[in-house]
Amino acid sequence: MVAIASGSTDTMIALVQEGGGSADALHLRRIERPVVADDRVLVKVRAASVNAADYHMVHGALIVGAIARLLRQPRAKNPVRGVDVAGVVEAVGKDVTSLRPGDEVFGAGTRTWAEYATGTERSLVTKPARLSFVEAGATAVAAVTALQGLRDHAQVRPGQRVLIYGAGGGVGTFAVQIAKALGAHVTAVTGTRNMDLVRPLGADELVDYTKEDVAKRDARYDAILDVAATRPLRELRRMLVPGGALVCAGAAKRGGWLGIVTRLAAMTFRSRVLGQRVVFFIASINRDDLEYLEELIDAGRVRPAIDRTFPFEDAREAVRYAMSGQGRAKVVIVMN
Repeated sequence: MVAIASGSTDTMIALVQEGGGSADALHLRRIERPVVADDRVLVKVRAASVNAADYHMVHGALIVGAIARLLRQPRAKNPVRGVDVAGVVEAVGKDVTSLRPGDEVFGAGTRTWAEYATGTERSLVTKPARLSFVEAGATAVAAVTALQGLRDHAQVRPGQRVLIYGAGGGVGTFAVQIAKALGAHVTAVTGTRNMDLVRPLGADELVDYTKEDVAKRDARYDAILDVAATRPLRELRRMLVPGGALVCAGAAKRGGWLGIVTRLAAMTFRSRVLGQRVVFFIASINRDDLEYLEELIDAGRVRPAIDRTFPFEDAREAVRYAMSGQGRAKVVIVMN
């Protein structure tokens, strides 16, 4: 165990990945603090969350490393995961104009499971006053993914019927709220243990998949956002109206990288060969979308759902909990 207090202006404590396969590969280590480039923002991290991409990178480290070697990319020294971040601006590069030291910010950064992380003006915006640092640190990746999936890829319009499959996860909990904000009639599908978490989010219909198969209903949907990635694509497609959109934003926790690649290949076939509206995408964090979410948050229409928080000294356990499949909504690492 490494003492949490840094005691130095040029080093910091970070959750460093040494190997892969499980959360056991993560260790608190003292490493160099990030250098603030001309276009970068240095943030003193107050909270950071665990996203699906993070635990897939931890679990699939060997495959990621093999791909990097094939592409002749240098192996990262002291790899630190984490993208979501909320904190206070410590310093800015000379080209940064919209943020200054002391600003409270949230958004996406680089290597955020650490005492300090960097981001850009494109990926960081002012933290909404009505959100705590913990809530803000749980927002960016999942909320932007839900927003882009529904608004941009599914092109949801007021009055349409939208199905959120996997509504109890990080993206799913945001998707229910954002779909309602876009004016849709929302059906949320999740498991029994998530019902109490999803019920307050405002879905018009809530389905417990352990008790009812939503596919056996007569209802058809203009758009389906699939976050769970546990149901065959053909079954999801059958629940759409003609011309409806199936947008896939998740990967199953089980099945590893092989499962992800297989599902991606199936989606590509359906889209390009069969001409169906099947989309898989990875969210791109940008300032406009963060500010759009900031407006929804300020209006009280969107708020992150938090399952558990872990202190930084237990950050490895936060990742283990999320990777185990027990985690609901958002799991957040909180700095001292």
